[in-house]
Amino acid sequence: EPERGMGNSRMQSNQSAAVVDVVVPTRNRPAKLDRCLRALAAARDQHPFQVFAVDSSTSPEMRTAVEEVCAGYPFVSLHRHHRAGLAAARNECTRAGCAPLIVSVDDDVYVEPTAIDALIMRYSGGHGWRIVAGSVFWGESGSSGVRMRRIGYGVGDTDETRTDFFVTALLLYPRELARQCRFNERIASSDDRFIGALWRTKQVRLLWETAARARHDDEHNTGLQTAGHHDSHIYVNLFDAVFARRSLFWAVCFEFIGFAAG
Repeated sequence: EPERGMGNSRMQSNQSAAVVDVVVPTRNRPAKLDRCLRALAAARDQHPFQVFAVDSSTSPEMRTAVEEVCAGYPFVSLHRHHRAGLAAARNECTRAGCAPLIVSVDDDVYVEPTAIDALIMRYSGGHGWRIVAGSVFWGESGSSGVRMRRIGYGVGDTDETRTDFFVTALLLYPRELARQCRFNERIASSDDRFIGALWRTKQVRLLWETAARARHDDEHNTGLQTAGHHDSHIYVNLFDAVFARRSLFWAVCFEFIGFAAG
């Protein structure tokens, strides 16, 4: 639930009129969160959004550290929860704030000053169900759309008309869409692939805005390949083939060609 006393009265009075809320799922990483919020503070010069830190830190010390970080930014509210997993955190982000649009920014992603405004501008030029992804840079390489190959693995593709999913580290989407299409909390990984396939079943347009740029923290996550990663990958491939593509051909390709390639 949102923490009392976090954020100022101006934030509370402006919530009903807000177009977009920025949500930052975080867990046990107050130093990275602080750098993320500093970058978002600079971005607010372009668009005066409010930020919700959605925290699931596991120890009293970490929870206190996160609270102290948030208290240093008057435009930030702290929303606590006790659910495990990134998919659960992203679903919890839907409960934070009330603006019709959400921009989700991972706590180890540092946006450029114009990034949030660029996402909003791209979204405002379209119609119907749509999401807009930004480009997150690791070193010299920035993320783009990902197109699935028949071997069951993806390849980067800058043509958004061929995109099957985006990296979810910097993403704008409607709150109502997030309520209708929830991240799958039963799988250990591949949450970005799953939500991309689910959106495609709803004919959601997947848009990519190259002007919305951010830099990923130099310390890359290496612990994401959990024991259930392989099972999650197989499940999401089947979900993609059967429900998004509605193709037995793709299901066979994903499972048999992908198995042989692996």
